[in-house]
Amino acid sequence: MRFTGLRSTLQVLAAHPLIVGLSSTRHPSPDESGGGPPPADPGLMPFFEATADAMILFGPDFIVGMANAAAHRLMRVPDGQLPGRSVLESALLARVLGDANVPQRLRGSTSVLRDEVTVTDIEGQPLQCQVEALRLADGRVLLHLQDTSATLRARATVRAADGLQRAAAEALPGVAWTMALPEERLLDVSPAAERLFGQQPAELLQRHEAWDELVHPGDRERVRAEFRAGVAAGRPFDVHFTGVHRDRRDLPHLVNHVVPVRGERAWAERAHGFIEDLSARDALQQELAEARAHLRHILDSIPTGVLVARLRRGRAEVALCNRRLAEMLRLDEPIRPGTPLSRATPDLLRLLQGGGAGESVPRLTSEQAEEYVAELREPLRVLRTYTGPLRDAGGAVVGRILTAEDVTAGWVMQRRLTQAQKMESMGRLAGGVAHDFNNLLGTILGFGTMLLEQTSAPDPRHEAAAQIVRATERASRLTRALLDFSRSARFERLPLHLNQVIEDAYQVLRSALDPSASLTLRLEPDLPLLLGDSLLLQQVLVHLAQEVRERIGAGGTLTLVTRLVEQPRPPEEALGAGEPRHAVALELRTTAGGQARRAVEPAPDRAGLTLTIVEDIIRAHGGWLVTPAGTDETAFRAVFPVDTAEEAPLLVPASATARGHETVLVVDDEPGLRALARTGLQQRGFDVVAVETGEQALEILRLGEPHVDVMLLDLTLPGISGERVLREVRKLTPGLPVIIASGYATVESQSSWMAAGAVSFVAKPYRIQQIAQKLREALDRHQPLPS
Repeated sequence: MRFTGLRSTLQVLAAHPLIVGLSSTRHPSPDESGGGPPPADPGLMPFFEATADAMILFGPDFIVGMANAAAHRLMRVPDGQLPGRSVLESALLARVLGDANVPQRLRGSTSVLRDEVTVTDIEGQPLQCQVEALRLADGRVLLHLQDTSATLRARATVRAADGLQRAAAEALPGVAWTMALPEERLLDVSPAAERLFGQQPAELLQRHEAWDELVHPGDRERVRAEFRAGVAAGRPFDVHFTGVHRDRRDLPHLVNHVVPVRGERAWAERAHGFIEDLSARDALQQELAEARAHLRHILDSIPTGVLVARLRRGRAEVALCNRRLAEMLRLDEPIRPGTPLSRATPDLLRLLQGGGAGESVPRLTSEQAEEYVAELREPLRVLRTYTGPLRDAGGAVVGRILTAEDVTAGWVMQRRLTQAQKMESMGRLAGGVAHDFNNLLGTILGFGTMLLEQTSAPDPRHEAAAQIVRATERASRLTRALLDFSRSARFERLPLHLNQVIEDAYQVLRSALDPSASLTLRLEPDLPLLLGDSLLLQQVLVHLAQEVRERIGAGGTLTLVTRLVEQPRPPEEALGAGEPRHAVALELRTTAGGQARRAVEPAPDRAGLTLTIVEDIIRAHGGWLVTPAGTDETAFRAVFPVDTAEEAPLLVPASATARGHETVLVVDDEPGLRALARTGLQQRGFDVVAVETGEQALEILRLGEPHVDVMLLDLTLPGISGERVLREVRKLTPGLPVIIASGYATVESQSSWMAAGAVSFVAKPYRIQQIAQKLREALDRHQPLPS
């Protein structure tokens, strides 16, 4: 057997017969034994070898007689070195005996000594051992040493752990506690109990009920049941409860974190816990939830679309998408967080890629920030977008941020403005070309009418001259339309025939359709006159033709129909005026061709705008626009109320037989018109002085040679303008009649010329008969009365 207990070892040795025999046997002294080590006792050797503790036997002279292997290990000496040597020669053994005071304490009647000492070994490490010494009858001492250094270190470790646990418990904001199980007796509680519950830790340790009173009465049974069930399970668990402060305040957000500790037996012998107040955490979570909700509401209310895409576990996904971006992309609802980008729409991927076509899923780790304008189709949307890197707290790029602003309205307005500027430039160009062409037509028309006058019907040249005049008049109507297009004048309501307006616009309408489409006119004759502006009505025709172009397609037919109808004004169009019963209707009827498009969405910069302009022009003429529903072949119907005959002035051509003998000063920069005036007026008896510039005309008036009776003045002149010439003429010869000839003619401009001193106006291109009649009227009106 091995003896490990110190007390049991000495008791066994003291009672053993060999020990008793040794005590009565006299052993030789060193002198008697010749100075050598005392002989070993064979009877003790089994006992020395059987025990695991250090055993040493030394005599009254402190010479070691026997020592087992454990004694050599404890004293840090090689085996066999202790016997025959004095205990003083072993420094460690001498310290143990000295600290335990073994020699002095075994004198007299004391035969057994027990003590525990701590010394320093030869390496400077602490050595703690329990010492038991037995004085035998012959004076020798049997020494039993048990090394308890491990126990010393364990106790130090426990004390350090206890200190650390106490310090941690005091530092933690919650209440740390320790409880013995299964009696549920509180062993320790941290000072934080006073801060959280207002209770002194000592009171909680002394009075068991005080610990239960920390729980609200309504929660005590539940908390007790959950605690015991958790302890029985043997795993860490949490118990949420409402606590009670010493001043009777409720503490509603407490949690007890419990860790059961199993002992050597199978059940838990104690439990450690930590009571934490979650009020601050719950408040922060509530504030965080409210902040997230506010952020979501803000993102859904701003006019800018926002999307955040990120990389998560190596997968590109949507982290955030607001409602405005979903509306821009024509989605039913915002993209849910966590949706893979691989399932995103092509428009969204294009926006994230900076507007270019590339990878199916864009790279989200790019450092580059881009701003660009993207155009999305069906329907057209123009978005000004910005994409930039999304960074984490450390500054690493983890995704992309996309913001988009819908600038379709501004983009469309810019397109319209650009188009308007182009049209203005084209109008100016068309006006300049039409003016010069109009002068050429004036020459052709003038000489053609003169040739027509000079030939009779049987003359074969008469029909040729008539064809020239008719063609020239048609060409003059086209140039007049170009001149009207280029002008910037207010709306003029003059008597006109709607059928004539349609016929004049035929070529323009034909060019607005597909080359393979047909244009047919079904115009009711003898329609009453309308008061309106021919240019604006032609603009209505062109716009409506462009609206139905796609509906007709290639090989289709557009039919323009005019007729007299009885149709009351719609209620939404009635503005207090009486409802007309008689009206002139203009209808656009379509027949689709083989390649017509059944459903065509107009371009956004034309959709709505064109029809709005058309409706405004028709309303300005007192009418309204009707768009029949269903499958009616009539695409549009414009209705114009009929004015009474008293309101419509008569368009009576002037007489073409005027003659005279007065001198006419013709001022025009076009050589053909000067030649026409010279030839035609001289045939009617007038003397003609024709000059090219305003300076030449003013010089003639200053010199008074030749005498001038009337002036025919063109407004568009090189050098001094015609209007300035008119003002100078009024200064030099206030009574001289001046007739204005121009291709630009509006009511407002004519009024301004009359106010400047002109007596009449004739529009280019003109016939020589018109010029002669205007001259005759002006001369007769300003002829001086006889004295």
